[in-house]
Amino acid sequence: MLVCSDIMQQFSHPHIIGLVGVCSDPPIWIVMELATLGEMRAYLQQNAQRLETSTLVLYIYQLSTALSYLESKKFVHRDIAARNVLVSTPTCVKLADFGLSKMVEDKSYYKASRGKLPIKWMAPESINFRRFTSASDVWMFGVCMWEILMLGVKPFSGVKNNDVIGKLENGERLPLPPRCPPRLYSLMSRCWAYEPSQRPTAHHLKETLFEILQEERSSAWDTMRRENRRVTATSWGDLPPPKPTRPATNLTGNYRHRCYTILGQML
Repeated sequence: MLVCSDIMQQFSHPHIIGLVGVCSDPPIWIVMELATLGEMRAYLQQNAQRLETSTLVLYIYQLSTALSYLESKKFVHRDIAARNVLVSTPTCVKLADFGLSKMVEDKSYYKASRGKLPIKWMAPESINFRRFTSASDVWMFGVCMWEILMLGVKPFSGVKNNDVIGKLENGERLPLPPRCPPRLYSLMSRCWAYEPSQRPTAHHLKETLFEILQEERSSAWDTMRRENRRVTATSWGDLPPPKPTRPATNLTGNYRHRCYTILGQML
C-alpha cells in the first residue's frame, strides 16, 4: 500500500487520480482524490442509453494523455482497464490503481513474478514471459478502449484465461464495437500488433485520438443541426396555413366610415 502511495506522489496530471495524503501509522490509510461518480465500468453500464459516442471518445482521449504522461516518466502501469478508471464528472475520467505500477529504465522491461495478473487484458509477451513495457501498456490501453466503446463489456467473455494466449497467437483479436468509428478501430488494432515494436507509442496515440475526437465532435454537431432543421420543418408542416388579412386601405376606409356615422348621429 505504501509502495502505491510512493508511486502516486510522483504524478501530477489532470487525468490521473491524485494522492491527498498518507497515514503511515497502523492502521495505514491512503487518502486519494474523490471521484464522485465512481468506477468507470459501472458508470458505463448504468448510463449506456445516454452516453454519446463523442463522449466515449473523449474519455479515451483523456486516458491517452495519462498514458503518454506515464510513458514520459518511464512508468508502466501494468493494469490498464475500465475497472481501474474513475469518473470525476460526466466529462472527466482519471486513471487509478497504481498497485502494479513499476518504474523501468529506457529500452528495458520489468519482469513480474508469477502472481495473479489480468490475463485477458495483457499483451502476448506479458502472458508468455511476464514482460511489461510501455508497449505492453499500449496493448492494454487498446483493450480498455474496446471496453469503453462496448459500454463496460469485459473482453473475451466466456473464454478461459488459459485459452486466451492461444487465440492471440492465432491472430484473433477483439471484434469491432457497434459504435466504434472505423478509424478508431484501426488504431485499436495497431495497439494489438503481436510485435511490441509495431505498436504505436502512447504519444502517437494521444495525437491521433485528439484528431479522432475532433472528427466525432464535428459529426455530432452536424447531426444535431440536421435534426434541428428536421424538427423545425416538421413543426411548420403541421400548422394550418395562415388566414389572409385585409389590405390596410380597406381597414382605413372602414374606420373612416364608422367615424362619419358616429359624427352624424351626434349632429
